Amino acid sequence: MKKTIIFLVIFVNLVTKLNFVTHIFAKLNFAFNFIPKKILGTRDLNKSQNISFKFLSKALLFSFLVLIIISCNAPQKKSESPRYIIISPEVAEIVALIGSTENIVGVTTECNFPTELKKIPKVGTFGKVDFEKIIELKPTIVFISGLEQKHLAAELNKLDIKTELIYPKSIAEMISSIRKIGTLLDKERRANFIADSLQTQIDQFTDSTVAKVNVKESLHEKPFARFFPDSTNSTDSTNSTCSTILPKVYIEIYGNPIMSVSDNSFIGEVIQLAGGNNIFAHLPRDYSRIKPENVILADPEIILLTYPGISAEQIKERKGWYIISACKNSRIYTVEDINPDLILRASPRIIEGIKLLQKAFYE
Repeated sequence: MKKTIIFLVIFVNLVTKLNFVTHIFAKLNFAFNFIPKKILGTRDLNKSQNISFKFLSKALLFSFLVLIIISCNAPQKKSESPRYIIISPEVAEIVALIGSTENIVGVTTECNFPTELKKIPKVGTFGKVDFEKIIELKPTIVFISGLEQKHLAAELNKLDIKTELIYPKSIAEMISSIRKIGTLLDKERRANFIADSLQTQIDQFTDSTVAKVNVKESLHEKPFARFFPDSTNSTDSTNSTCSTILPKVYIEIYGNPIMSVSDNSFIGEVIQLAGGNNIFAHLPRDYSRIKPENVILADPEIILLTYPGISAEQIKERKGWYIISACKNSRIYTVEDINPDLILRASPRIIEGIKLLQKAFYE
């Protein structure tokens, strides 16, 4: 439609100019009458010139009309829509929330929220991606996550397939990632709105927890790192003052071997924002193996299990664990009680997860 209008404008201008040219031709034709016939010949120039100029005018007009019709009806080359393949479920949630679900052409099996993602072709699992399937889907961008997928990125880049690493390890990085994804998807306004809203809610959680311990700490400088001075003993990470205010929480992310998290991990930060006091604030790594006897010594008031296949009864039956406060008071939460995706994934649904944890900790 836009091109049609442009051609019509051009056509009007051409007609105007054509009238002017015809007028000039007529003047020239008149001038021929005064040129001696000896120079031009004996043929009837007046008649032949009139016919020639009229024919030329009509021919030019017809040619321009044909050109306009062909140009308007010619098939227009449509710009290709972006095609995204997403490996990480948290990135898939963010892309969907921003409003680009229709551009997602492939995901891993772990990408199960929102429900529309379940209908999208699968490219393997988070830990084992189908390289050939990715190439077959002809993506414009492949979103990867974690250092273990750098090899995949290198192989895709060799084929001129663009990759983007999105791997937020804190609340602040999650919010920055939302803004970055918005820029990549050309939806900055929507992404910034989501990021600003999340930041406001996170600040409210921070203020609420800080008020409980009467300590002012900035979420932006070090995401709620610790309420009290660091302790070098990982089995005695809680301060006596803090333990009287915040409930002691033990998070178990794996059972064989038993593994927990430090405060520097994403879920460790989530626990703090919800008002919990992680009994393993300091570990050799963010996600690390721990000794069962150290859990008994720390005596957590709440036990949070984030993996399937384990029940509260099985925890109580572990050797010596029956004396732990959480076991005695039945304050053990499994995946049946709290959806682990709400507290493990660095996505906007983390707000819902924090609220569920607050309810478990204080109600």
